Amino acid sequence: MNKSILCSFLLIVIALSVNAIAPFDGALIALDAGHGGTETGARNETYQVAEKDVNLAVVFALQGKLRTAGAKVVLTREGDETISSRKERVQIAINKCQTFYQRKCDILVSVHHNSSSDPAHDGTLVIYNEKQDVPLAKALHDTLVPLTGQDEGYLNGGYGITVYNHLVSALTEAYYITNDTEAYNYKYGNRVDEEADAQFTGLANYFTNKSSGGGKGGGKPR
Repeated sequence: MNKSILCSFLLIVIALSVNAIAPFDGALIALDAGHGGTETGARNETYQVAEKDVNLAVVFALQGKLRTAGAKVVLTREGDETISSRKERVQIAINKCQTFYQRKCDILVSVHHNSSSDPAHDGTLVIYNEKQDVPLAKALHDTLVPLTGQDEGYLNGGYGITVYNHLVSALTEAYYITNDTEAYNYKYGNRVDEEADAQFTGLANYFTNKSSGGGKGGGKPR
């Protein structure tokens, strides 16, 4: 093998290796911590946990992991402010992406946690709205389900974040915060980092698949 061919081969190998370990390079991700301010979301009365606080804690943890991995990240809310509507949340994300990075966000992930009247009920659900969102919804769904072991699907909710501006997005309900075990693990255990890790892996899978040309499908929704 002559020297020029060898150099070309090595460059290809290096490029493939970098792409394999750095799926977030150049990615611009908007994270939305659902609810906030006067809108508390679901509540666990046993442990006095409000969904809005869980959502924000996960978003902060995920933001750190993504930035360390090379992604650019914007947040729709960074404190306990009230955001009046989903439409406003999307507009905040779009405005921040444009202001700080002069382009449209690649994706938006809205982090939520579900509620039930049964304190023992648990499960994982991801909601999307448009066909373009399916690969993202499936990627997040597949890495979040192991958190609970109870698969409630990735579903076309017919509403949600993506009805505005056709921004690729998904809404995650990783588990039920009304579940007492979940609320306990959030308050005293490692549930925030566990979820942030699962979200991170799902997003890594999404961008890896997208960069390899496999992001047009996404499987059959449940």
